[in-house]
Order: sequence, then structure tokens, then C-alpha cells
Amino acid sequence: MKVLAYRFDNDRWCTGRRFAAYRALLGDAFDGRVLKAETANTNPPPFFRDVVDCAHSVVTAHLVDQDGHPTMRARNEIIAFLAERLGTRPE
Repeated sequence: MKVLAYRFDNDRWCTGRRFAAYRALLGDAFDGRVLKAETANTNPPPFFRDVVDCAHSVVTAHLVDQDGHPTMRARNEIIAFLAERLGTRPE
């Protein structure tokens, strides 16, 4: 088993402690990656702006849909990770 996870460095919902716990439980099977909060989409949907109130959803609400952007690279890495494990090819 291998787990690939992303979070933003200032995420109050998915904290560094959570990633540390995953690492403690899964060891080298856990690949936790952290993006700088400044790379998050600054105009997320209202729920994320008003309730979540921090950079949180790397590949959804806080994704910046621009080639080469850190969140877009994360999305592409996740798709490739899943495609490799599921035996499919990304389009």
C-alpha cells in the first residue's frame, strides 16, 4: 500500500500533526506533501472562503487551473499516481 496526500502549510483542518500521525502509522508507505498556502486559489467558493477560512482543498476549491502551477502539478501527480495503481493511462 502507498498513500499520496497533499495539504497546505497553514491548513487548520488537515494539520501537520495529522500528517505526522499518518507517517507514524504508515511509515514509508505515506508520502505526504505540503504546499505553501500562498499558492492556493485566492477566490474559492463561498463555503471555503467563509467557513473553512484557510487554504485547504489542494485539487478542488483552492486549485489554480494554470499549467505549471503547484496545485496543478499536485493534481497531475495524483492522477498519475492513481492511473499507475489502477492500471490506466491518464489522458
